[in-house]
Amino acid sequence: MKLRPVDFATDGVFLAGLAHSPKFIDESIGQANAAVSRACTILTLDTITTEGKISSVDERKCAGCGYCVDVCAYKAIELEEKKVLGHTKTVAVVNSALCKGCGACAAGCRCGAIDLLGFDNREIVAQIVGIKEG
Repeated sequence: MKLRPVDFATDGVFLAGLAHSPKFIDESIGQANAAVSRACTILTLDTITTEGKISSVDERKCAGCGYCVDVCAYKAIELEEKKVLGHTKTVAVVNSALCKGCGACAAGCRCGAIDLLGFDNREIVAQIVGIKEG
């Protein structure tokens, strides 16, 4: 907040004036100009790249309980009906544009169906063993 005072927790959303906190009019105008400048840096891009660390769902393991949907702070996971191994079932689907790679869904998945790309369970266990031995 101190380094980027007009940025919001959601990418592409910027705050100014009273939406941020009570301010004088000159401060509000200054923040509005800053918010416009930050928005223009995004709007002038030809393409937008997303974070490389995102969650992925193994549809064969997913039970469709929806717990991952509840714990995702970024609303990046939805439940959808899909055909998996010849049967229609409800599974979690990750929206890669919204996923920030926080890993809350992977940590909360009771079925072990969600992995954070680059941080699957084998890699995390290897890191813990390495720390223990080191």
